[in-house]
Amino acid sequence: MASAGKTKHEQALLEGLRHAVHGLRAPFTCGGTLVLEQPVTLCFPDNTQVRVLRAKDTFEQGQLLRSLVERCAPAAFGMGRKTGYDRAVRDALQIKAEGGAFSVLHFDPVAAGVLEQIRHELVPHVPEPLTAELYALNVYATGGHFVPHKDTPRGSDMLGTLVVCLPAQFSNGAFVVKHRGVFQTYDWGHAIREQAEPTRIHWAAFFGDVDHQIERVWGGLRVTLTYLIRRGTNAARSAMPGGDLVALNTLVRQKLRDLLDDRRFLAEGGTLAFPCAHLYHQDAGFQRKQRPLPRQTVSALKGRDHAVAAAAMAAGLKVTLCPYMTETCADETWQLDHFPTRHERAALGDQMDPTDLENALAVRASSEDARDFDVVWVDPPPHFNAQPTMYPKITDRRAHSVDPDLPALMHLHACEYSATGYFGNEGSDIDLYIYCALHVAIPPYGEGARAVTRTEPSRVSSSARRRPGQM
Repeated sequence: MASAGKTKHEQALLEGLRHAVHGLRAPFTCGGTLVLEQPVTLCFPDNTQVRVLRAKDTFEQGQLLRSLVERCAPAAFGMGRKTGYDRAVRDALQIKAEGGAFSVLHFDPVAAGVLEQIRHELVPHVPEPLTAELYALNVYATGGHFVPHKDTPRGSDMLGTLVVCLPAQFSNGAFVVKHRGVFQTYDWGHAIREQAEPTRIHWAAFFGDVDHQIERVWGGLRVTLTYLIRRGTNAARSAMPGGDLVALNTLVRQKLRDLLDDRRFLAEGGTLAFPCAHLYHQDAGFQRKQRPLPRQTVSALKGRDHAVAAAAMAAGLKVTLCPYMTETCADETWQLDHFPTRHERAALGDQMDPTDLENALAVRASSEDARDFDVVWVDPPPHFNAQPTMYPKITDRRAHSVDPDLPALMHLHACEYSATGYFGNEGSDIDLYIYCALHVAIPPYGEGARAVTRTEPSRVSSSARRRPGQM
C-alpha cells in the first residue's frame, strides 16, 4: 500500500507492480498419481511384511490391514514448542520411520520421478535434485481427522512434505491444502474407489509453511506415507546465475523497470517492501544482521517471494529479507535486525510489555502501525486486528485473532505462526517460522540501477536512405 504522501502518479506505478506480482504463477502444492508394478509393501524389523492392497469395501479394508493398525501408536501434534495428544485436534495412528522402525518396498520417490516433478513444479529455480527422507506411516480410521496446521520445520534444508496415499479403501477424508485464500483438495478416497488399477497410488507435495488439513474419515482406512522433502546438499552453491535465476514473469520485470526509469518515483531513493507470501524458519544463516541477499540465499526463497527477489536482483537492485514481529493486542509492530537467536527466544515470555521485548530482541524500529516504517509497501503490511480466521470451528484462543489470508504472522510469545496454533507431529524448539518482508533498495534517480545512459542516435546507412524501389 502506498503511503498517504505518495502522489497519484507514484500510486499508479505501485498499483501496476502490485497487479503484476499478484499475476505471478506461484504454486504452493502439486500432485500426481502413479501405477506401480507391485503393491507397496511395508517391512518391519521382525521380518513381517504388510502389502497394502485395496479391499472390496471399507469394512473389509479394516480387516485386511488389522495387523498394521495393531503396530501403530496414537499420533501427536505440535502446539508451538509443546507436543500433545488431543483427538479433537488430531485423531490418527502413526509409526515413525526413525531408527529403522519400518521400510518401504516397491516405491521410491526418486526412482519413480516424483521428486523431479516436485522440483519442476515448486522450485524450478533450484537445479540441484531434491531428496526425500521417509518420516512416518499415518493411518486414519473411521472418525480420523487433523485440523488445519502447518508442518513442524526440521532444518534449513527442509522444503516441504510429500504425502503418498496408498490404495486402501476409505470414504471422505479429503486432504485440503490452503494458502492465502486458495484451496487445493485431493479427494483420494474417491479416486481409489473408482480406479481400475489396484496398485495405483496418489501423492501430493507442498511447502511446509502452508496450511493443510485432513477431513474426517467416514469409513475404511486412510493409509499414507510421509516424506520430508529437502534441498540437495549443493543447491545453494549451484544456484543459477544472473537472469537465469528463474523463468521470471516479464510483466513484473517491466513494471520494476518502469519505476526505476521514472524520475518522479522516489527521486531521492527509498525502500520498497513486499510482504512475504511464505514463512521462513530460523536458520542460523538468518541470525545475523540483515544484509543484501546473495544469489545462493535467494534460491532458498519460495514461490512468489523468489520470483520477486530474483526480478529485483535482475534489475540490479539489492534485496534483503527483513524479519518483523507483531503483537496480538494493539497491533504494535517491531522491525528486527535479524531472526531471533536461540538465546533471544529463551528471553521471550508468554506475556511481555514492549520495553521488555525491545530489551530482549535486536529491534531496528517499532511502530503502532506497520505502515509507519520508512518503507513503501507494495502490498498492505500484515496486522492482527482483521477479519476472522477461515477456521471458526477451531476453539483455540489464538485462532480468532488472525487472518490467515494475509501473509502469516508471528506470535509474540512463541516466535512462530500457524493459523490455528497447531503444527504437524510435534512441537519444535529449534527451527521456528517467522514472518518477513522483502526490502528492495531503490537508489536515487540517476544512480546505480537508475543511472541514465545516453546513446548516440544511430546513423542511418546509405542503403536505408535509398528511396523505395532503388537498387
